[in-house]
Amino acid sequence: MKYKDWLSPEKSCRITVNRDSTYGLKDFLRQINLNKDKLKKIEALLVGAFRSNKFGSGFDFNEIREYKIGDDLRHISWNATAKTGILQTKEYFTEKEIYSYFLIDISNSMFCGNKPEPFIKLFAFLLNMAVNFSEKIGGVFFSDEIKYVFPLSGTGSQTNLLFKTFLNVLDGLSMQNKEKSFRKTVTNFSSALNFVKRSFLKKGLIFVISDFINISNWEKPIFETSQKQNIYLFQIYDSLDFNLPQEGYVALIDPETKQRCIVNTDSKMIWENYHNVMSEKQKRLKMFFESIGVHHLTIEKNDFI
Repeated sequence: MKYKDWLSPEKSCRITVNRDSTYGLKDFLRQINLNKDKLKKIEALLVGAFRSNKFGSGFDFNEIREYKIGDDLRHISWNATAKTGILQTKEYFTEKEIYSYFLIDISNSMFCGNKPEPFIKLFAFLLNMAVNFSEKIGGVFFSDEIKYVFPLSGTGSQTNLLFKTFLNVLDGLSMQNKEKSFRKTVTNFSSALNFVKRSFLKKGLIFVISDFINISNWEKPIFETSQKQNIYLFQIYDSLDFNLPQEGYVALIDPETKQRCIVNTDSKMIWENYHNVMSEKQKRLKMFFESIGVHHLTIEKNDFI
């Protein structure tokens, strides 16, 4: 009988990561082919989102300058005009504070099969987008509970902190894989969403990266959050999530609950039942996201090849 452990980040993540303390997000991005159709689609979606959201408090005064044809007559400064003898106008600029917040699922199932590679590349890509368009960035890493909290802060140092923490998490999972010292966990998505609702009060952009496996009681929190924030959901998936490998009798391990069962993967009935259950779950997931009007994209390894 084969013993199948699906939690294998060490084997799956074929990425060269320099552990030098100066290594940062920009260094990693050089390894990624950014000229991919899926990434272009994401980039077009997010550039539009960043540029169309002007969440500042309004108009701030910039300067008084000489009036030009076409300027708003309501902004003429008569006091300055009287002093200079030349028609003067007040110039304003629109305050644009765009905040980006990341909810990153670091539960064990996110590091199964071929998921780690698209996971880390997508996270790096989104962080880079946020650096270019956001004033502040924050985030939460969660699994069965909230593991790391990154308060809203300036983009430069914050993105490197988020990225390096993520690399450390990946290293930790690889070490657990070697030592077989896993802890039984269940993804608590609702807890992370409720935390964001309480702490992320200003309207902004929320990016969620998860496989949406083994989660419960999350529909209401995500609906309520979507009414106040712009949410973008990125679902990392692997073929194992929908299709069992045909390898005879194997002992399967749930990467989160650690439950084990012996399955004949060559059985057509078992294969079809598994595929139908997971496909139906995915269908309901997509229908729910569409019904509340949030953006949902699926990401897999081939999107980066």
